[in-house]
Amino acid sequence: MITHLELLSTAAFKIGEFSTLDLFDKQGILLLSKGKPITSNIQELLQGRQIYTLKYELDKSQAPKTHKFSESKYQDIVGYVREVFEDTCLFSVDRLQKTFSVVDKIIHELEGTNQVYLDLNKFRKFDNYTYVHSVNVAVLATLIGLQMSFTGQRLRDLTLGALLHDIGKRAIPSKILNKPSNLTDDELGIIKKHPVHGEEMLKSTDISGKVLSIIRHHHERWNGKGYPDGLRQSSIAINAQIVAVSDVFDALVSDRPYRKGLPPYHALELIIAGSSEEFNEGIVQNFLQCLVLYPQGSIVTLNTGEVGKVIGVQKDYPSRPLIRILFDKYGNYLQDDQICDLSLDLTKFVKSIDFRSVP
Repeated sequence: MITHLELLSTAAFKIGEFSTLDLFDKQGILLLSKGKPITSNIQELLQGRQIYTLKYELDKSQAPKTHKFSESKYQDIVGYVREVFEDTCLFSVDRLQKTFSVVDKIIHELEGTNQVYLDLNKFRKFDNYTYVHSVNVAVLATLIGLQMSFTGQRLRDLTLGALLHDIGKRAIPSKILNKPSNLTDDELGIIKKHPVHGEEMLKSTDISGKVLSIIRHHHERWNGKGYPDGLRQSSIAINAQIVAVSDVFDALVSDRPYRKGLPPYHALELIIAGSSEEFNEGIVQNFLQCLVLYPQGSIVTLNTGEVGKVIGVQKDYPSRPLIRILFDKYGNYLQDDQICDLSLDLTKFVKSIDFRSVP
């Protein structure tokens, strides 16, 4: 993507109106984020023709080449998942390309093989959300596996198990799966049977025991409070531990009928909070190494309404960066440096982020 500054017309905005664009000075410093009200200072700069906006153009010579298999009934879903992960900017382009090539290859292998694998396509028709979630989890688990230096059959087993981890939900009535309100205890009990159902569905196939253990044990927890077997710590296969983290993260950030998905950085805080309790701390740390939550230079909006630029990220607190405040909660540009360390001020948190401002 190629970007350049373009002078903005003065007739575009009035004081108090919400900007439909990010506004910059001629040096490329962000003055006002999209969605913030136009202030008198900004209006003066507009009238003086001193406000610029970013123009985006695709650099075709640098466009990433991604593998896409032809005539695939999965192509549209994988394309959608790829777009979601690329748009969130949580992962580097190089890392994503390698991951997608692995996931694409596994799905390509599943296509048109034995009758059990064909169930995956039926599964998509039965519950599209869970199918998309399964591809998401496969992408996340593969990212973690690559970070942990998994290769060959070991990586293939992890990706395949992640892709099939929720296949047992085919045995759960859709009215329970997609219920728009809280589940009853009986309904929750039915949902909790899906890991066993999934293992039973695939037990008679040529799928390896390592893949089956992911399907059965992806809801086990480090502290022994998971299901269906109440396993704890090293009793849980490492692949199932990886899928557990991936599964919870994607579930937290995904929209469901009964709730809105969390921003990725909020979901990550919950994962970190569960480290050494619900999840293997080492796997959580490897997951953190895969993420690019707050690149330096990215523009964030806090829950207070303040807008600032990320100037540093502490390794131990990746979801709570160091921020230079640029605009107060009223949208006024601050001339003096104001630094906010979110690792110290726990009353504030990042509400949204704009990656387009990253150099």
